[in-house]
Amino acid sequence: MGFMDRVKQAAESAQAATSKVGVGASADQMALANKAKKLMNEGVDTPAHIDSMAATGNTDTPGGTEYVINLTVRPAGGDPYQTTTNQYVYPRTPYSEGEDVTVKVDPADATELMIFGRT
Repeated sequence: MGFMDRVKQAAESAQAATSKVGVGASADQMALANKAKKLMNEGVDTPAHIDSMAATGNTDTPGGTEYVINLTVRPAGGDPYQTTTNQYVYPRTPYSEGEDVTVKVDPADATELMIFGRT
């Protein structure tokens, strides 16, 4: 096998490997991933209610669909408030309108939150 054949084979192997891990995420998808990581580390678990959900039409490689989600958040010791967030929802963990969920809220900005489970 010649040098060029090895280079071509290495490139094909790299392409095959990266196609399985979702390389090529959009800037918005990366921002949501960074937000999720921050909230996982710093967010405060808070009960909320899904008032409505609307798909944006965006999807990602693992099979999620992005939704704009309107929530009523009920912080302990505070007044309920309404806010909107967007996040990807996956078939293995679907959410629906009318459901009670747990969100993680950024302690520095109560409007920065994501759903992290059911109550």
